[in-house]
Amino acid sequence: MSEENGKKRGGGGRVAAGVGGAAAVLALLYFGAGHFGLGPGNGFGLINDAKPAGETTVEEEQPSVTVAVGIEIRVQGREYNYNNVTYGNAEHSLEDLTAELGSLPSGTPVTLIVEDNAAKNAVDDLRDALTAAGFTDIRE
Repeated sequence: MSEENGKKRGGGGRVAAGVGGAAAVLALLYFGAGHFGLGPGNGFGLINDAKPAGETTVEEEQPSVTVAVGIEIRVQGREYNYNNVTYGNAEHSLEDLTAELGSLPSGTPVTLIVEDNAAKNAVDDLRDALTAAGFTDIRE
């Protein structure tokens, strides 16, 4: 090394070593060194998604939601129409209708569609029969 004006020269080697060291550190971080990398995998290009032997995953059971689907009964004159069957006549009585509805949960909403020609007694009789069968949500 030469000296000029009393100063030492020659710091270029240190700069090159510093740049090379920084590049090596960045390369190790980027490509990974064993399992110490920034990227996915184990450092050898392999990704291991397997869980340890004793570890299990338990999924939480979602609570079930029951929605009551309502039914409609149409009242015309002295007859009742439910599921395309007419009740309140010689073939099917009001008791047959309540027996048909007996398989439904008691909280099932019942909507009465009362036609203009419906007899008031028919509507009252149907309401009484539905209430006796345990239906409490009766709408008109």
